[in-house]
Amino acid sequence: MGYEADSIESPEESLPIYFLRKTYDDISWNGFVESVQMFINAVDWSQPWLWMLLGFHIISLFIVIKLRNNTTSLAVITFGLNILKVLLVGLAKPINTLAQDNWQKFSRDNYFDQSGFFISMVFSFPILCNSVFGIVLILNEVLHLLKKVKIAQIKHQRARVSLLEEKRKERQDDKKFKNK
Repeated sequence: MGYEADSIESPEESLPIYFLRKTYDDISWNGFVESVQMFINAVDWSQPWLWMLLGFHIISLFIVIKLRNNTTSLAVITFGLNILKVLLVGLAKPINTLAQDNWQKFSRDNYFDQSGFFISMVFSFPILCNSVFGIVLILNEVLHLLKKVKIAQIKHQRARVSLLEEKRKERQDDKKFKNK
């Protein structure tokens, strides 16, 4: 195939992956959309365990959305539960192996392959997206608070400068009055 350093004419030739080419076209995007559609169509979404998993993800998302205005609670939920979420994502491979061995007990089809693609898509990816969404909300609130603090600092500084100016003027007026 010619992957040795002597035979490489350009870096693109050493990379057989089509999406690393310099020119991007609709083929890569359309291929992705088609892959997602094929995945969605291949899964029997009427199974109860998938509905429960979907419910878990939706409830988690609604909790984050509900707490978006309460920064302290959102931080506790997001960072506190991130430990649990990271643990769950870390356990995805053992969960996948367990599900692969026992899929007949809860599912009509075996979706659990060796690579763990299915569990990554329906379990780990939504958990990670939910965590990132919570962190983005917290960072937005932190930026809002930083803006408020900076505005307060500027107002305080202006008030202090104004007060010093008034005192300086009073001293100048006192000097003028004493000199008369």
